[in-house]
Amino acid sequence: MAVTEANTPEFAPQAPQVQDAPDSRPVAGILFLLLATTLFPIQDVIIKSLSGGYAVHQIVFWRGVFALPIVAAIAWLDGTLWPLRLGSIPLQLLRAAAGFSSYLVYYMALAAIGLAETAAITFSTPIFVTMLATVFLGEKIGLFRWFAVFIGLAGVLVIVQPGAGVFEPAAVLALLAAVAYAVSIITTRKLGKRTNGGSMTLFTLVFFITAGAVLGLIFSNLQTESPHPSLAFLYREWAAPSQRDWLLLLALGGISGVGFFALSQAYRLAEASVVTPFEYTYLPWSVFWGWMIFGSLPGMATWIGLSMIVGAGLLIVFREAVKGRRLVRRKGLGILRQR
Repeated sequence: MAVTEANTPEFAPQAPQVQDAPDSRPVAGILFLLLATTLFPIQDVIIKSLSGGYAVHQIVFWRGVFALPIVAAIAWLDGTLWPLRLGSIPLQLLRAAAGFSSYLVYYMALAAIGLAETAAITFSTPIFVTMLATVFLGEKIGLFRWFAVFIGLAGVLVIVQPGAGVFEPAAVLALLAAVAYAVSIITTRKLGKRTNGGSMTLFTLVFFITAGAVLGLIFSNLQTESPHPSLAFLYREWAAPSQRDWLLLLALGGISGVGFFALSQAYRLAEASVVTPFEYTYLPWSVFWGWMIFGSLPGMATWIGLSMIVGAGLLIVFREAVKGRRLVRRKGLGILRQR
């Protein structure tokens, strides 16, 4: 669900003996990143295809359940499974809640609008990270980055088209997903070295599972319906999956686990300033699957706005890399870290 630091998705172990190693393998890092950007759009396709018959919180719940053992195994192999290093519990809760909110509204938006439009809007996350960092982290933002922020926000407006006759309210949900994800990134920065990727990922997945179950209990008793696909996706009661759909839910967990591992390897084998630009390859895959599976292609406004958002994100990454910021060079502004 845009350039962020994690999150994310989401599984980015930071074992000192690996992260501080002097050698760098940029080609391997890029290949792992491309693997992740190939897998995660397939996750979007599966969830969009399930959105007509299941509740979004049910899908979040089962995705977390099936991903948890895979992520735990990766953390165990990486040496970050135990002891857990959570740092600040309140910050971990805020980070997990922001990530959960981002994930929830992202897929609510996906139920109503295309894959490419949803992904393009949520890839504005680095813009909101830049803005929030000035308030909560005290970072100084120069004219260059403010220019990038302005271009990116203009690109969002081109896609969302507020006030236009073709305006789709679900586009606002995609924008909220980007903002919530930016909050998750800022919280990750606040946590700093007090935690590690394995601990954060496991804590977040457990939060996802718990929150999905709680929402299921709440909305199963509301008896509320809505004609809008996004709200129907939220209000719907849990349903017993068919054998085919159980396989799709299991695939979601597998994609998440492998995707987390690929992202982890990408950002451990190469500096973030090298691999982060390749996260934007997620977007052409979204266009491709949207056309192949759902028969939809972005309109001209989406292409223009998408280009502006991608350009703004790359400007921010480039400027941070030139400045030699450690957060960008090591932890990064990764878009997909908490997907």
